[in-house]
Amino acid sequence: MTDPSTDGAPISEAIAAARAGDVARLGAWLDAGGNPDTHDSDGWTPLLWASVRGHEAAVALLVERGADVALPHKVSAGLSVHMAGHAGSVAVARILLDARPDLMDAVWDINGHGILLQAAFYGHLDLARYLVERGADTAITTARGLGPAELAAQFQNHAMVDVIRPYDKPAEAKAAYYARYLERIAPAVPEDETAAQDLADRLCHTIEAGIQAAAGEPARVDATLASVRTLVEAEGADVNRLGGPLQQPALIVATTGNNGFPPNPDVKRLRDELSRYLLERGADPARHEKHPMGVQTIIRAAVFNHLDILRMCGAHMTAQALADAINEVPIVNGLTAMHDTCLRASMAADEQAAGYIEQARWFTENGGRHDMEDFSGRTQQSIAEGSTDPERRRRLLDALGVTS
Repeated sequence: MTDPSTDGAPISEAIAAARAGDVARLGAWLDAGGNPDTHDSDGWTPLLWASVRGHEAAVALLVERGADVALPHKVSAGLSVHMAGHAGSVAVARILLDARPDLMDAVWDINGHGILLQAAFYGHLDLARYLVERGADTAITTARGLGPAELAAQFQNHAMVDVIRPYDKPAEAKAAYYARYLERIAPAVPEDETAAQDLADRLCHTIEAGIQAAAGEPARVDATLASVRTLVEAEGADVNRLGGPLQQPALIVATTGNNGFPPNPDVKRLRDELSRYLLERGADPARHEKHPMGVQTIIRAAVFNHLDILRMCGAHMTAQALADAINEVPIVNGLTAMHDTCLRASMAADEQAAGYIEQARWFTENGGRHDMEDFSGRTQQSIAEGSTDPERRRRLLDALGVTS
């Protein structure tokens, strides 16, 4: 981080101060001529870092000294309000939204999140309550079409659902919004690649539709597997080409979503068999999607506690490649697969928490770290330590190899 700022004030100084919430040091940098709207070599500004770390005083100082609240991250295009949604600070969100009220419903295209969806994703109840009371639009959906209430329900966060429900918009409003979002992010496909892209799109659609139908139609399991084999073996679909409206590899499509509560055995069997087949046909677990998170299969499977699929992926990777994937830091939130695992283990209902704890143990055995900071400054260990259930906290820390 050596990008120079204006008048010789190095941006690295401001970035370090913003991350630490060191207002005196940040003020001295500004007084020396530092431009608060300078990006460092990783695409961050001081305001983005202060916001994602939840440093109220630093955010207030930067906004007062002219920092552009609407200036995005150079790589991910996230705004300071999206970073505040990660941190969960009501005070920081208030400062930013008072400066730019029009950013309340600003959408981060990579994942479709506005600040309310960020709060729902990370489980920040007080922030979500503040936002819905201030008028946040609950019809805005994630890149997968989930409104904030549906997103909270997906992670079994019943308290969050209760906060959002009185303000929730009808399903029709969410569907209409989602259609507009997909149209906005649709890729331009070169003419000479349309046939290959059509095959990739059909492969992803076949997988997604089959999984959706399998819960109520067990016969769709074998029918979907047969269709996928035809697309790959007879028609030549590339299992690693990004397809579908979110531009994902087929393996990620197969691992996206839960298996139901309680788990539906037909849905689980289809996910597992699809993943096994795709891996055997050369699917790369480290291949990244474009939306909704820009991540690879290890991270996606971790979110939904697909431990059997993670084990399959591990069998098709070197030990180093698997460890690297477990510890990869996504540009959208800094949450490694282990962060996601600890976060879900601390939030899920009792019957789901055990699976996430077992997953944390497997990650630890395969090189997963517990001492890495996400963008908000939380380590995997600190998330585990934040669990309000003493027994769950003890078991999770044990899975991380940490003595509680």
